[in-house]
Amino acid sequence: MKSIQWRLVFIYLTLVLIVMISSGTFILWQIQHHEYSKINNELSDMADMIKNAIISEDGSIQSGWKDLSWFWDGSFGNKKIYILDSEGNIVIGEGDQEQWNTRVVYQAIVNKEPSMGNPILILERGYAREYIDYAYPLVLPNNQVQYIIYIRASAQEIAENIAKITNIILVASIWALCITMIFGFYFAKTLTGPIKILTAKAKEMAEGYLDHKIEVKSSDEIGQLTRSFNHMAEELSQMILAMSSEKNKLETVITHMADGILAFDRKGMLIHANPAAYEMLRTSGEEKYFYDIFKSAGIELHFNDFLKMKPNSIKQHIMMIGDKYINGCFAVYGREKGEAEGVILVLQDVTEQKELEEMRKEFVANVSHELRTPLTTVKSYTETLLDGALEEKELAVSFLQVINHEADRMTALVQDLLELSRLDNKQVKFNIRTVNLAQLVAESVQQHQIHALKKHQTMKFHSNVEEIFVSVDPDRIHQVLSNVISNAIKYSPEEARIDVYISQDEEWVRVGVKDTGIGIPQKDLTRIFERFYRVDKARSREMGGTGLGLAIAKEIMEHHKGRIWAKSEQGKGTTIILEFCK
Repeated sequence: MKSIQWRLVFIYLTLVLIVMISSGTFILWQIQHHEYSKINNELSDMADMIKNAIISEDGSIQSGWKDLSWFWDGSFGNKKIYILDSEGNIVIGEGDQEQWNTRVVYQAIVNKEPSMGNPILILERGYAREYIDYAYPLVLPNNQVQYIIYIRASAQEIAENIAKITNIILVASIWALCITMIFGFYFAKTLTGPIKILTAKAKEMAEGYLDHKIEVKSSDEIGQLTRSFNHMAEELSQMILAMSSEKNKLETVITHMADGILAFDRKGMLIHANPAAYEMLRTSGEEKYFYDIFKSAGIELHFNDFLKMKPNSIKQHIMMIGDKYINGCFAVYGREKGEAEGVILVLQDVTEQKELEEMRKEFVANVSHELRTPLTTVKSYTETLLDGALEEKELAVSFLQVINHEADRMTALVQDLLELSRLDNKQVKFNIRTVNLAQLVAESVQQHQIHALKKHQTMKFHSNVEEIFVSVDPDRIHQVLSNVISNAIKYSPEEARIDVYISQDEEWVRVGVKDTGIGIPQKDLTRIFERFYRVDKARSREMGGTGLGLAIAKEIMEHHKGRIWAKSEQGKGTTIILEFCK
């Protein structure tokens, strides 16, 4: 009975059965009531006729009424007549009993009114027959019951008719049930058919198929339900498409974001990770549990320590993985209604920030040192002069020259620092215009020839073209060229060779300054453009450098969307390359 179709058929059958039983019962009751009323009327008429034969008009008993043998012989059809006295004894009539102590006789004597009983069964000749008895009291003027007319009428015919009608009703009910079952099954199928289709559609929706619409075949409630179902499927499809689009966007963002994302369930099993996380942790992705992942990265962390965190709290942990500093931000999720469902971890590569912090500290230390050294020198020489060295003219002049030199060094250092600050804050205005770079380089080489000649160095400019035009600020580029060429002269020995060349391809114009100096170690090549970085600090200070020239040159080149880099081999020399966009 699980199917709604059979439930509907059962309901139809139950309703028809109830209607048939109710209708049959009512019909049988009406027929029985009608027949019994008819018999009651007949018996009442017959009793009146007998009464008139016994009682005279003045109310007295007529003489000789017992001699009416033609009246008392036998029965009237299916009726038997008895005359009883006030005690219920038979006066006239044949019977198996001398006294009739039936209910109707008793009621007639007591109430002194006619009384009709219910059908009774009497065994005659081995058969049970149904009768209806009727008692009519003959009341004298003194209000005493003298005789009782007792009539017993057979109700067997009525019982047989009722039985036949009952059988007819039963057969009709069976036929009605059969017909109801057949048509009920058909109508139930008509009703449940669309429901089955809707059920199948719901299963398809659960499996993700939302594009199949159900045909609307009616405008009744089932039709409205079908239309509502189609509308719901369409709305769900749109919602799923929107959610899928948002999910794809989120997946794309997570996949391509620089930060690493890892999500673990409450058992510590990895449920999601983006490529950046695998790269930062230097794992292949074979490890699936929190402990194994971090163990492979050489880090010991306990998952339960993070799972017990308070809601909306974040715990940070700096990890050293290889040569990288990784900042891990841990947070729990799914804790609004119960225990945490897992842990989300965001990994950030803070190596650059760490390096910048170290560079800042080193920069502050270098500035302090660069200023402290000349200030100490100036102070010591000044104190010496104040202590009496002024009396010795030659010594005083020598001391003043040293003080002047150190003051120049501090002035140059402060100017370079101010220049870098303005470049960092983009406060330097660049006068960009199209210039002949070959001519600009040639002029810079020519200006520094005198310094090269002082060290008996040979410096030549090589160019296979006379004109190469680029958009730059000529004064700033001249500043860069002067710094690079002067460095080549400073750090090259006497009688060394310096070559300056210019070349171009489809994208870049390159200017190279190659010397035959002491060279730069490979480990220092990438750092020579940092502020205050010196390969040989003592030697650089002796040559008067501030340690900021190449840093300024790099800032100027980057403002021109260009590049500056170096290649070198120790003992053979260094080449500084400037690259300009065409």
